Amino acid sequence: MIYYNFSEGQDQEADQNRTNSGSTPYNDVFRTLVVEHKGLLLKLLNEMFTDTHYEGDEEVNTLNNTYFANRSEGNQDKMITDSAIEIIDHDGCRKLFHLECQSDNNGTMILRMFEYDVQIAIKEDSSVSDDRLVVNLPASGVLYLRSNSATPDNMLITVNVPGGDYAQYMVPIMKLKDYSCDDIIDKELYFLIPFYLFNFEGDFDKIESQDEAFLDDFRRRYQEIYDKLRVKLENGQIDVLTHHSIIMLSKKVITALTAKRKVVKEEAERIMGGQVLDYETKELIRTGIEQGIEQGIEQGMTKQSADDIQKLADFFRKTNPEMTENEAFEEAKKVLSN
Repeated sequence: MIYYNFSEGQDQEADQNRTNSGSTPYNDVFRTLVVEHKGLLLKLLNEMFTDTHYEGDEEVNTLNNTYFANRSEGNQDKMITDSAIEIIDHDGCRKLFHLECQSDNNGTMILRMFEYDVQIAIKEDSSVSDDRLVVNLPASGVLYLRSNSATPDNMLITVNVPGGDYAQYMVPIMKLKDYSCDDIIDKELYFLIPFYLFNFEGDFDKIESQDEAFLDDFRRRYQEIYDKLRVKLENGQIDVLTHHSIIMLSKKVITALTAKRKVVKEEAERIMGGQVLDYETKELIRTGIEQGIEQGIEQGMTKQSADDIQKLADFFRKTNPEMTENEAFEEAKKVLSN
């Protein structure tokens, strides 16, 4: 039997807790995009849900993504959703969304979605009295980073209730492989770009063999999306901070996805290595100063102190929370050396 405990601040011993979140670097990148780039998130929601038409400047609030399920024998699951989100539109209407990012289909996704949906609904959008409970389930969707011909377009959840009645709702599945470079750029689905390398995973063995034909094809196709993103930046259609964050998060995915693929890693990182522009560097420094970095980092300076580098590194960690301290420090050194 499963019963839910929604009280916060529970302090359980480590050996009594089990975490079923299965967090990966890809989940971390996904959560960073949701939390830090709300405009990109709204574009993703418009694509995933056919009845959603946000303009891009609606109020977006991320909700607590940790819930607890008490199970038999005193065990407790700590359940971490990828993203529970509240959107308030221009008319003041509130709507909840629950999004998950899935790199592999392990057969439990639909059950997890329902468990999370119920917990989010009870905690975030329910009303209760002595004789009545009303819960409003969030609109739920999944981004699959890997998929094949057997991967469905939707998951259907049916809840049978006493008396023969039932309720059904659909969970749309968004498959990364369905989106070409042009689709992503034309629809402004920049949210997907950090994960774009997954679309080349089937060719990794051939790239590792250093077959020149495959290497050339990979270089051309992988670089294409970043070249087109750069044009958007140069035309003012995407801001510097968003562009920089997409590049940094892409590098994080590269590191995780190519851990055992030396050639692919080197080629992908080489393509990514030239993506920070001179004027982007200056804009990052200027924005950092405006957001509170103390004096000392100035355009055109030739001598930087460790203090200056640390201040810019702190700024990078603020705008990219999933960056490690070392990653942020190295990035700051590279930017300030330009």
